[in-house]
Amino acid sequence: MSRQNNHFLRHTLATIAYRFQNATHNTSDDFGDFSPGQDTRTVSEVINHMYQLLRSSGMLIKEGSFNSNPSEKLTYQPEIERFSEELVNFDKILIEEELDMPTAYRLLQGPLSDILTHIGQIAMMRRLDGNPVKRGGYSSAPIAIGQFSYF
Repeated sequence: MSRQNNHFLRHTLATIAYRFQNATHNTSDDFGDFSPGQDTRTVSEVINHMYQLLRSSGMLIKEGSFNSNPSEKLTYQPEIERFSEELVNFDKILIEEELDMPTAYRLLQGPLSDILTHIGQIAMMRRLDGNPVKRGGYSSAPIAIGQFSYF
């Protein structure tokens, strides 16, 4: 087992935090109710799903299995806060628990990549709502392991 696996995943979490905050920064509370069309999730529902993915990933590490029980749905700002807190909690798990490579791969290719996809959806929904994300260079962003507040 290697701490390198955790180091890489912790950087991925910091990347998720940066991109998530960039996608949700300077938005109004009513943006949480935005949906691009019939039978699609609202922004708040997307964030709720992202929270469930992260929470279940922590349970996989701690308890050995994913928890697929739905979480309570909150309004927009509380969903943002809960997801942000779960990023910090998951980072603490990665500090405490040394992961093997198959588990690290599973987390990266599954829930963490899914969360990044959903952040892209939120950014797209912002553009559709008339409030596009400010342009910037993600590859040169000031992302640091263990840092979860950027804006």
